[in-house]
Amino acid sequence: MALSRTQFVRIFAASSLLVVLACQAPGTVESARPAEPFVPTLGLRPLAVRLAKGASQPFQAEINYPEGTNHLRQPVAWSVLEAGGGSIDGAGVYTAPAAAGTYHVQVKREDFPNVTATATVTVK
Repeated sequence: MALSRTQFVRIFAASSLLVVLACQAPGTVESARPAEPFVPTLGLRPLAVRLAKGASQPFQAEINYPEGTNHLRQPVAWSVLEAGGGSIDGAGVYTAPAAAGTYHVQVKREDFPNVTATATVTVK
């Protein structure tokens, strides 16, 4: 069945009008949400410990990472805040000094240096 030129023009015009209306019809448009800004965190375990002189205690840092970031090791640095307050190695193992007292172990994020956590060590 062949369409006359007039029928073809009417069908083409009607279908064009539907396409235009469909493109311009109001609807619910959901805009993309902006990504939440990354907030670095740092946890430390244990937060308080009692040790004998010369004893050792492992500490554990708990950090979050920006999405899509991988590290071969945790980007943290360990330190003892008081001079003569013992020592701590790169793995977070603290060794108490020979002198009794209260000391503080600090861990700092290397990728966000202003983010730190501190634990209290009481040596008896």
